[in-house]
Amino acid sequence: MNIFGKILCVGLLILLLVRVAHADAALTGQTATYDLRLAKVRGHSVTGATGLMQFDALETCHAWGVTQRMTLLIRNEDGSLTRSVSDYVTWEAKDGHSLSFNLQQSEDGKTETNDAGTATRGAGGIITVVYTTPKGRVLTLPKGTLFPMAHTAALIDAGEAGKKFIAPPLFDGTSKHGAEHTFVAITKLLKPAASSFPSLSALPSADVDIAFYKRDPTDEDPDFRTQMRYYSNGVADNIMLDFGDFVMSGKLTKLVIPPSACAAK
Repeated sequence: MNIFGKILCVGLLILLLVRVAHADAALTGQTATYDLRLAKVRGHSVTGATGLMQFDALETCHAWGVTQRMTLLIRNEDGSLTRSVSDYVTWEAKDGHSLSFNLQQSEDGKTETNDAGTATRGAGGIITVVYTTPKGRVLTLPKGTLFPMAHTAALIDAGEAGKKFIAPPLFDGTSKHGAEHTFVAITKLLKPAASSFPSLSALPSADVDIAFYKRDPTDEDPDFRTQMRYYSNGVADNIMLDFGDFVMSGKLTKLVIPPSACAAK
């Protein structure tokens, strides 16, 4: 079973776990680990699955650096196992001017994806993406496209303003289609509640549903969909990853929130 076409969206999910710094936001980086378990199967192509997501967000005064590694072990209908590994690194300027990205994915030790490049916002808000791998590939993205952290800020601002959904285009370097359409629904606002992680217990949160689509008006079904409980400091728990043929649940098992590198500046 080849699941890489859908795994490409998971890097985006992880980036959505970090709250970008803006005027009234607490500064938060994080190191988080999630255990993944099979929650639902559609059809018979997948009979079992387990996995691990490891995520680090480093804040500097001018940018966010994010490193994400996900490993999935899938048991197929014939009893065989497929091991998929995704490594994803980004560096995003807080002013929204640029995003550098590097995505490497393998399946059973064989490289399936190796993409790297830089997206730069130029005059008039038009974004140009220049790939170093594969070398020579260039994309132009439509005006209004957001990078991952700006997308996250838009999500949080929408929730604070009482909006129920937003639908901004997004580019994070994980899709060969360039910018993707996203539909983000804020389904429920939750008051602070006891958590096994003390840093989360005093924070409000929201249940969020996110769907990702190609920029094709005839495409009615999302390429990928996820739900999560999203805390106001940018940490997520109770994650659901819908790959179509199967659904994985993600539970936060380890969390460290370091002090901000810019706290005293």
